[in-house]
Amino acid sequence: MNLGRISTVTIGSHDLDSMVNAYGGYLGYRLTKTGKITKEEATHWQAENLTDSEYVILQPEKSDDFSFRFIQQPNQPNYIPFKSEGWNAAELIVQNVDKLSEELIDSPFEIIGPPADLSFNKDIRAMQVIGPAKEILYLTEFKRKIPEFNNPVPRCFVDKTFIVILAGKSLEAMQIYFHDYFMIAKAPIIESRIRSISRVFDFPEETQYKVAALTLKDQCSIELDELPKKGMNRVGIDGYFPPGIAMVSFLCYKEPKHINNMYPSNLPSLESSSCSMEEGSVGELIELIYC
Repeated sequence: MNLGRISTVTIGSHDLDSMVNAYGGYLGYRLTKTGKITKEEATHWQAENLTDSEYVILQPEKSDDFSFRFIQQPNQPNYIPFKSEGWNAAELIVQNVDKLSEELIDSPFEIIGPPADLSFNKDIRAMQVIGPAKEILYLTEFKRKIPEFNNPVPRCFVDKTFIVILAGKSLEAMQIYFHDYFMIAKAPIIESRIRSISRVFDFPEETQYKVAALTLKDQCSIELDELPKKGMNRVGIDGYFPPGIAMVSFLCYKEPKHINNMYPSNLPSLESSSCSMEEGSVGELIELIYC
C-alpha cells in the first residue's frame, strides 16, 4: 500500500471570506496560510485559469497534519451534491456531534442529516452538512475506541478529515484503479442505505447501494459509493476546478513515476515536499505528496 494520511481537501469557492468565517467561526479551524496559485500548480492541476487565484488554508484548532485549502474561482450554481461522479464528501472526526449540531443551527452549514447512531454500530454517531461551497461534510463521533475501525482520537472539538468519500457508477472500476496504481487491497463490498443519494435521484430512502472502504496508512480510509447508472459526470467551468470537493491530497510512500512531472507543495509544514497530480477512474483529482 502506497497511500497514507489524508493531508488536504481542496475546494473552489467564489467567496473565500465566507469559507474562513464558516470554518473558523463554527468548526474552530485556524487560518494558517494565504497566497496565490502559481502557474506551475495550475498547469499541473489542469486548471490553468486558477493562475494567480487567491487561496487560504485552514487547519484544526489543535493539530497541523490536515488542511482545508480553499481557492478562489467562479461560482458554479448548477452543481448538485451527490448526483455526480467524483469526490462526494469529507468525513471529520469530532468530539461531541450532538453539541456540534446545536452550534451549527443558523450557521452557514446546512444540516442535511441530523446526528444519529449508525445502523451497523451504535458506538458511532454522525451527522451530515452542506457547506458554503456546496461541499459535503460528514461529522463523526466515536463513543469509544473501536479496534476493528482503528479510528483516530479527536484532539480538538472538530479535528481532521480521516475518510474521504468517492462516488462512481462502477465500484469495481474504482477498486481496480486504487489496487493497480497504489497497491491498496480490494475491500469487501456491502450494501447500505445512503439516503442523500436516494433523495437526489428520487429513489425510495431504503434503497441499498454498493459500498466499500479502502484502508490506507495513518488511520485513514477512502469510502467508495456506487452511484445509480444515471449518475452524472462532474462538469465544471473550463480551466477551473470542478465544483464541490475538487481534489484530495495524500501522503505517498512510493517513488514518483515521472520526476519531471513534479511541483513543490504549498501546504504548511510540507513546503519541502514535492507533489504530482493524478486523475482517477471517475475523473477525481488526486494530489500525491511524496514523503
